[in-house]
Amino acid sequence: MYIALLKNQNLLTPITAQQKQILKYTHHHEINLDSTEIENSDFNSTLEERKEFRGFLRSLSENDHLIIFDLYTLSKSTDELIKIFECLLKRSITVHIADINTSIHSQSEPVSLLELFLKHQESQENENKEKKNGRPKGRISKSKFDVHRSLIIELLEKKQPITKIAETLHVSRTSLKDYVNSRGLKELVKAKVAILKSTDDKSFIPKHAYQQECSLSHILSD
Repeated sequence: MYIALLKNQNLLTPITAQQKQILKYTHHHEINLDSTEIENSDFNSTLEERKEFRGFLRSLSENDHLIIFDLYTLSKSTDELIKIFECLLKRSITVHIADINTSIHSQSEPVSLLELFLKHQESQENENKEKKNGRPKGRISKSKFDVHRSLIIELLEKKQPITKIAETLHVSRTSLKDYVNSRGLKELVKAKVAILKSTDDKSFIPKHAYQQECSLSHILSD
């Protein structure tokens, strides 16, 4: 089934704009929607607090297609997004993101989802800085470490400490640590591990059995 999910309390994008973009996406890809759901929980609520959304996740079946406007529909937290995608991919559920004309499925390259998480993390960081400093909205500032981002992620995957990576790049440990933290690179590495584990598991589990393996099982079973 093709199911659209709208978030009524999305502070960044009105529900009418979400709906318009989703309809544009489905028309372009010749998708016929079977159902449209609307979540009404507060934008800042945690996953544990979003009972309505948890019920929606439980209702999805293996091989369903979930169509959303943007990642904020699922969560504003990168950590929660990692867990949500882990569970969805374990059930072979495809996620279509209308705002960027992209779909993520169990056969997608992990780097595709990592890039999404990175952009989401940067968006969150920028939003937090705006709230703290009262600055006008804009993109997160560039860093001299951006050109080394891929290598930094690779070395973090190999569990090399920040001190060792700083020595390899001939840079300040403190500056590198600030960059890794501000860009959420450690979280991205954790995401890659979780995604690879999900996509490498070819024996997809039967309906409802996913709760035994999904990292969200403790709240989806509520």
